[in-house]
Amino acid sequence: MSRPVCALLLLLSALPAADAGVPLFPAYARRFRGPDLRVRDIEGIDERIRDGKLHLRLKDFLELVLKNNTEIQIMRLEVLPAADAVLAAKAVFDPSVWLGFSGVRSTTPSYSQISGAQSLSSLNYQTQIGASQMLPSGQSVSAGFSGTRLSDNSQFDFFNPSISSGLTFSLTQPLLQNRGNIQNLAPLRNARTQLLIASDQAATRIADAVVSAAGRYWDAIQARDSIRVAQLAVDLAQKSYDRDKLALDLGALSKLDIYQSQSQVAQRKVDLIGAQYAFRDALDGLRRLIGADLNPATRNLEMVLEDDPSSLPPEAVSPADEAIQSALARRPEIAAIDRSGVIDDLNARVARDTMLPRLDLTVQAGGNGLGGNQVPTVSALGGTPVYIPGGLGDALSQMLRFNAPFYGLSLQMTLPVRSSRAEASLADALVSRAEHRYLRRQTEQQVIQEVKAALNQLEMAKAQIEAATLARDLARQNVDAQQQKYEIGGITVFELLDAQSRLASVENALVAGYAGYQKSLIAYQRATWTLLDGFGIVVETPKVR
Repeated sequence: MSRPVCALLLLLSALPAADAGVPLFPAYARRFRGPDLRVRDIEGIDERIRDGKLHLRLKDFLELVLKNNTEIQIMRLEVLPAADAVLAAKAVFDPSVWLGFSGVRSTTPSYSQISGAQSLSSLNYQTQIGASQMLPSGQSVSAGFSGTRLSDNSQFDFFNPSISSGLTFSLTQPLLQNRGNIQNLAPLRNARTQLLIASDQAATRIADAVVSAAGRYWDAIQARDSIRVAQLAVDLAQKSYDRDKLALDLGALSKLDIYQSQSQVAQRKVDLIGAQYAFRDALDGLRRLIGADLNPATRNLEMVLEDDPSSLPPEAVSPADEAIQSALARRPEIAAIDRSGVIDDLNARVARDTMLPRLDLTVQAGGNGLGGNQVPTVSALGGTPVYIPGGLGDALSQMLRFNAPFYGLSLQMTLPVRSSRAEASLADALVSRAEHRYLRRQTEQQVIQEVKAALNQLEMAKAQIEAATLARDLARQNVDAQQQKYEIGGITVFELLDAQSRLASVENALVAGYAGYQKSLIAYQRATWTLLDGFGIVVETPKVR
C-alpha cells in the first residue's frame, strides 16, 4: 500500500467515532435540518376561564386572536421566505475551500536517449488545497497550496522521488465596473429591503384581520343586546295579552279581539329565538377566531363578553389634518412603496455600472519549494551514486522561506461595444420608479379618504346614538301613555302594539348605534395606524440579517 493512502487511512482512523443518530459535525449537520418551525399550540384561553366560563374583553379577545388565529399564523409564515432570501443573497460572499488528490502510475516507451530509460515508469501523486472569497469591499482573494510527489526510473533525475510544493496568493480589484462591488451588494440590499416590504405587507394584512375580528366581536355584542331588546318586546306583548285574556275571561272582550295580542306574543317569541340563535352563531365565530373550537374542552364553553358598548371610550380623535399627517407617516403601505422606490434606484445604479468598461487589476505572489532524495552525479562521487535523503520538510521549508518566490500583476480591460441588457434593465428600473411614485400618490389619496371616512363615520355614529337615545326615551313614554289609554279604553290594542313595536325598533337602533360607534372607532384607529398601540399590543416581525 502506498504511503499517501496509508496516511489517509491513519487520518480517518484518528477521528472520533460518531454514535448512532449523533452527527459527526453538529454545526454542519444543522444546515441540513433547517429552521425549527413548529405549529404553535393554542394558548392563553385557560387563563381567562373563571367559574366554568370564558370571560373576554376586547383587548383579551384581540390578544387571543393574534396568538391563536390560524390565518394570522399563516401570514407570519409568509414573511419567512423573504428572510431566507436575505441569506441566499449572501451566497456570493461565502468562502469556498477545495481539496484535491490524485495518483497516477504510468509506463511510457521512450523514443529519445534523454528520457533516461528505455521504458519510463513513473508514479505521480498530486495534492491541492485552496480557498477563495469575495470581500464586501469588492476584492476577490484566493490562496492555494499544491504538492506533488514524483518517482520514476529516469537516470537523469536530480531528485528521485522529487517532492515539490507551491503556495499562491492572488487578489483581484475591479477599477471601473463594479469598483464598489455594487453588482454583488445590490442583491443583498434588495433582499433586505424586500424583507422589510414583506413585513410591512404582513403587518397590513394582520391589521385588517384584527379589524375584522374586532368587528365580529362588536357584532356579537350587538347580537347579545338584541336578545335583551327582543325579550323586552316579548314582555310588553305578554303584558298586553295577559290583560286581554283577563278581559276575555270577565266577558269584557270578545274572542275575536284576543287574536291580535296573542299573535304578537307568538311573533315576538319567534324574533327572540332568532336573536338567541344569532348570538350563538356569533359566539361560534369568535371561538373560531381565537382557536377555542379546536379543543373539545373549550369548544362549547360558555362565553361572557364583558364589554358594554354604551360605555363609550374617552374621546381620542385628533383633528382631521393632524390625523391625516399621522396616518401618512405611520401607515406601512406607504413605507413599503418607499422601500420599493429604493430598490428601483439601486437597480438603476447597477444597470449604469454594468455599462462601464471593465478593468481588473490582479496581483499574484507566492513561493515554491523542492525536496526529495537527491541523486549526486557519478563524477562528483567517483563511484556508485549515494542518495542524499530529503523529503517534504525540505520542500515546505523552501516554500515558506520564499527561497524561490514569484510575483506579478496583470491588467485586463473589457470594453462593451453595446450593453443591450443593461440598457433594458435601466429602462425597467426607471419605469418601475415612476410607477411606484404614482402608486404612492394613489395610496396617499386612499389613506386620506380612509381617515376622513372614519372621522365621518364616528361623527355620524355619535349623532345616531344621540338621536336614538332621544327616540328611545320618547318611545318609552309613548308606550306608557298608550298603555294607560288602552287600560281606560281610549285606544285599541292595535295602537298599543304598534307603539311597542316602535319602541323595540328604536331600542335596536340604539344598540346598533353603540356597536356602530365602536366599530367606527376601530376603523379610525386602523386608518391612523394606532389600533394595536391603543391596546398595548406589539406584533412580532422578523429581524433583518
